[in-house]
Amino acid sequence: MSDFAYDYFNSELDKLALPELNRIFEKVKTLISQKTNDETVPFTRELGGFEEGFYMAPDFDETPDCFKEYM
Repeated sequence: MSDFAYDYFNSELDKLALPELNRIFEKVKTLISQKTNDETVPFTRELGGFEEGFYMAPDFDETPDCFKEYM
């Protein structure tokens, strides 16, 4: 965060009443706890995907017509 943004944020916080600051504080705590919970859950891969095989065109290795002049 830039110094300007930080100063602006602090000046706006100074204008708020205590109940509003408490609501902001609770929201920030909630967001931080969600962030830390998301980081602790590891990503797991699922095996498979080619159980039914896959299709490869018969002309897969052939050069497309638009590139033949470069070959």
